[in-house]
Amino acid sequence: MEVLKAKQELQRIEKLVADGGLPRNKLDEARSAVQEAEQQAFLRRTLYGSLKMEDLNEPLTRQMLESAKNLIERQERRIAAQQRLVEAGVVSRLSLDPLKEELALRHKTLEVAEAQARLWNDLAEMARAEQQRQSEAEQTAATEDEPSYGGLPPTRLRAIEKEFETAFSRNLPVSAKGDTAFHRTMGLNHTGRVDVAVNPDSAEGQWLRRYLDRTGIPYLAFRTAVKGAATAPHIHIGPPSTRLRSSD
Repeated sequence: MEVLKAKQELQRIEKLVADGGLPRNKLDEARSAVQEAEQQAFLRRTLYGSLKMEDLNEPLTRQMLESAKNLIERQERRIAAQQRLVEAGVVSRLSLDPLKEELALRHKTLEVAEAQARLWNDLAEMARAEQQRQSEAEQTAATEDEPSYGGLPPTRLRAIEKEFETAFSRNLPVSAKGDTAFHRTMGLNHTGRVDVAVNPDSAEGQWLRRYLDRTGIPYLAFRTAVKGAATAPHIHIGPPSTRLRSSD
């Protein structure tokens, strides 16, 4: 709605400028208002909307950060201009309060965007760790006969989730379910696999590994530390991810 209003206002001002009713700098301001409305709409849709974790990717997180920072810079310029009016005695100092409140909200939005960017980086590191483990698993499989396992059926995942919730009174912390952008970036097909963000050596990780051993579900335990995240070590449930073919 805000984007539509900004575009309608831009069209109105374009006509007035063309007719000589407004100076050309008003056109630049209207175009800037459209860009600002589009950035705000983008952040609402990605940071606070229904975007799924597996839909995150590096260009998207970079755009989130750039948009959030740009909105802060715009608001800081707005405050600086208003401050000059206050110092000139044109407007009351109280007029700065709502502008500063909006700036604080935009800083909060940047914090959320930075958290999403860290999350993507951490998951990308996890995918790289899986790529390394995949290579190791392929070498092992070349010398050992292993039972075929096509992936984790949804019914078995629900059973794991139910047992975990009973044991720990919280949801199973799934960080990646099925094929994701992170794994595709690393050339891996994660279909039918699930990553759980628990340290394999924690109480939860030990419980999960015992459960998987008992039920015959294959898994890989990753203890790789990733800077800036406690959830980087994880348990990959299912067989090793297969490599994507170039045609995929």
